[in-house]
Amino acid sequence: MRFASALQRTAGSLLALIALVAAIPAQAVSFLPWEHTRAYYEAFEFGGITRSVGFLAPANPQGKVPAVLVLHYNLGPAATMANLTEVGEFARDHGAFVILPEANDLTWSHAPNETNPTDDVGYLNALIDSLVARYPIDPKRIYMTGYSQGGNMTVRFVCEHPEKIAAGAVIAATMRKSLERVCAPSVPTPMMFFNGTADDQVPYEVGLISLQRDLTGVGALTPPDAAKWWADANQCPGTTVRTNIPTTVEDGTSVYVDRYTDCPPNRGAELYTVVEGGHNWPGSLDFVPRTGLTTQNIRANREMWRFFMEHSR
Repeated sequence: MRFASALQRTAGSLLALIALVAAIPAQAVSFLPWEHTRAYYEAFEFGGITRSVGFLAPANPQGKVPAVLVLHYNLGPAATMANLTEVGEFARDHGAFVILPEANDLTWSHAPNETNPTDDVGYLNALIDSLVARYPIDPKRIYMTGYSQGGNMTVRFVCEHPEKIAAGAVIAATMRKSLERVCAPSVPTPMMFFNGTADDQVPYEVGLISLQRDLTGVGALTPPDAAKWWADANQCPGTTVRTNIPTTVEDGTSVYVDRYTDCPPNRGAELYTVVEGGHNWPGSLDFVPRTGLTTQNIRANREMWRFFMEHSR
């Protein structure tokens, strides 16, 4: 079983690497197979634009089941995103619908100060309504996660439609300062973040890069500040409990998590800090060295599923 799993993970990394390096059509990369799971695409039209939506669905859903929307990184097609992150295990192990929407031209309009943006908030909102109407999805247990630009889009969507999302998980992203100034969620939404201290695209601390981005209008909160912002939005006290994750794999990283634990019911905020970690999805294969170290000391999928299952609308 370990050998088969390793082969599957290696195949996924190769497929993802091909898609990252070569400019090939989005659906030229196939979804990796997962037991008891159906993989397919649907076309979804919104605002005069038809987009592809990938699905990893339980073969035999039992009653109303949870759903996880997984938002891709910039230019990352649905199957590549699924293969990279191995989110098919949510369908295989937990019977959840995994939905992988593709942005127009595979680029999310995630910041409110963009020029001529695509209405991706409206698109995702309409997609969720359509999914709930057509599939056995529990509307109280819909979750959203995203990687890099998809993480930024997750935060944007939760700011504007928190009533649709029971909890969110943001990986290798934080919160744009342009969004912070206008974000006013109508209801609290539990949020968790995964960030590396050596991420050269999302600075962990204030420095020259972050100050330069502030000047160009693309500045973002640091990971601790983003987690604190959502803790405040969830009416959590300002203190956190820190837990050091055991280092079971000597891969150059270590991990600790800061949790806002004394929150009102069904609210919360968490920040997983990957010391020396890069711009990566924790627990995935480190097959793109230019994005830095990928920790194997936590598995983001496992941690976010635990967090998701603690919350419902």
